Amino acid sequence: MPVDMQSSQLPSPESFSKRIHNTLVAPEATRSEVVAFCREARAYRFGAVVVQGCWVKVARETVGGSVGVSAGVGFPMGGVTTESKAFEIAETSKEGADMFDVMPNIGYLKSGMFDEFKGDIAAMVRAAKGRPLRVMLEFSVLDHDQKVTAARLSEEAGVAGVKNSSGWGRGGPATVEDIRLLRETVSSKVHVKASGGIRNLDSAMAMVQAGADYLGTRAGVAIIDELKAKLGDSGKAAAGSARSGAPAGDLE
Repeated sequence: MPVDMQSSQLPSPESFSKRIHNTLVAPEATRSEVVAFCREARAYRFGAVVVQGCWVKVARETVGGSVGVSAGVGFPMGGVTTESKAFEIAETSKEGADMFDVMPNIGYLKSGMFDEFKGDIAAMVRAAKGRPLRVMLEFSVLDHDQKVTAARLSEEAGVAGVKNSSGWGRGGPATVEDIRLLRETVSSKVHVKASGGIRNLDSAMAMVQAGADYLGTRAGVAIIDELKAKLGDSGKAAAGSARSGAPAGDLE
């Protein structure tokens, strides 16, 4: 999805970094990898890091107060009980999470159990106690009407943000059409986060132009380094070389 932009139209690396939620949720991620990843996020001043719940404390200790820490909740399938998800939110809050990327029960939605789908999300919102919570809607397994219903019910449940995909498993990659649909469906009170397959500046800019406020990606360093290069910044990148590709199955 190439984006034809002059350097004068590009955002500053500092402002664009705030949109990036650098994400490491691979099941095989080690403690040392999480620490290194969070150090990069701190150096690049990303808006947040997203990690599995078991690594929230490590992430918070590494980034300090300069970067948000989001816990993946009910990840990646969303089929655990609502009570289990609420417990995850409460526990990771104690460990230092100040926001949450949560998996709703997509099976409820596809079964037409809309009250249960909305209730699951609303319970997680209550457990977050005012901390931002965004819901991952796994658009690749939904048809158009289901996507619209999912987004509307999520807003009614009180979420801070909606997200097209977990970037893992069945979620699928972000598309311009899906991000535009989310932006058109929810009100301006709800932010939109694009996730899945965003690995370079062109794809990142395409998502922002479609309406994304935030970007879930494992390639944050590469994206900002590419932006700096396009702007003619010959300075050394703040945290060294970017990682090579994500593991198989990990779209973020």
